[in-house]
Amino acid sequence: MHNFIDVKADEKYEKRDYVIYFGRYSDEKGMHTLLQACGQLPDISFVFAGVGPLEKELQSVKNIKNVGFQSGGELVKYIKEAKFSVYPSEWYENCPFSVMESQAYGTPIIGADIGGIPELIQAGVTGELFKSGDVKELCLKIRELWENNDKLSKYTENCSSLLFNTTEQYCKQILKIYAE
Repeated sequence: MHNFIDVKADEKYEKRDYVIYFGRYSDEKGMHTLLQACGQLPDISFVFAGVGPLEKELQSVKNIKNVGFQSGGELVKYIKEAKFSVYPSEWYENCPFSVMESQAYGTPIIGADIGGIPELIQAGVTGELFKSGDVKELCLKIRELWENNDKLSKYTENCSSLLFNTTEQYCKQILKIYAE
């Protein structure tokens, strides 16, 4: 059973020329892999929204704009305006909200093929998967999606049609399980 999210994806935003990572800046989230990939793709702009122990390391990569911790409408705006997001986790996450939120807001995602992430990303439909920790493959996936507007438009449209359980639907499912 997946986590729930309550999002309002009805307001459209114009996509801008950047890739977003939002989450904790730490080893287990795949930050070293992502930082290396960003450094190897100097012509692509990245926006990072979050905090964590590796925050200072972001300063060494010129094409990263660190906007720090964001929440609410500001974070939603960054997610919706991004061409796509990247979720490079290197640990076995069950059902990461960042993956669900990205797609729910109509933003395709490139995610690590580990844990529950592949269950949330429909490769070739709502985004792409890469081998966790593989900088070379991550660079290829980012470059391919960045340069393919037709594929990106298709993924964006597919994400916009995804439905995730709301809090109310989730609670009804839990109650049904325990009532049986």
